[in-house]
Amino acid sequence: MKMPISIPTKHKPAPNGFTLVEMLVVIFLLGLASAAVVLMLPGGDSAARNDAERLAARIAAARDEAVLQARPVVFWTRASGYGFEQRFDGQWRAHPDPAFKPRNFENGTRILGASQNRILFDATGLPSSPAKIELTNGEGSSLVSVSASGEVAVAR
Repeated sequence: MKMPISIPTKHKPAPNGFTLVEMLVVIFLLGLASAAVVLMLPGGDSAARNDAERLAARIAAARDEAVLQARPVVFWTRASGYGFEQRFDGQWRAHPDPAFKPRNFENGTRILGASQNRILFDATGLPSSPAKIELTNGEGSSLVSVSASGEVAVAR
């Protein structure tokens, strides 16, 4: 009689479940997807931000216009809007270009602390003074800054 060399064991069934590595990969992918969705949502101050971007672009265009035409351009503000003027025959008049016509803000956007503000861009593109223009509405606020060198930027 032969002696058995090994003892028969019961066959263990394969585990039903996920490994720790698989779970971490799934959690990582879900976090990545949720971060992408959150970044794509518009911010709460999107209306004020859009108005600020538009205003900054027009201020920069007015500065460039002053340099190209070698004629000073004034940018003015009031609480509800803004406009541009150019000097003709010794007088300040509304800028003749339709792109620089006076505009009022929509969506309840207002300029804080500005009853009447004027910035003159000379023929070299330098402003008469640096300025910070804060736009706000019920949802948020944005800041347009004009530096002493004439650079225009939007913050917030």
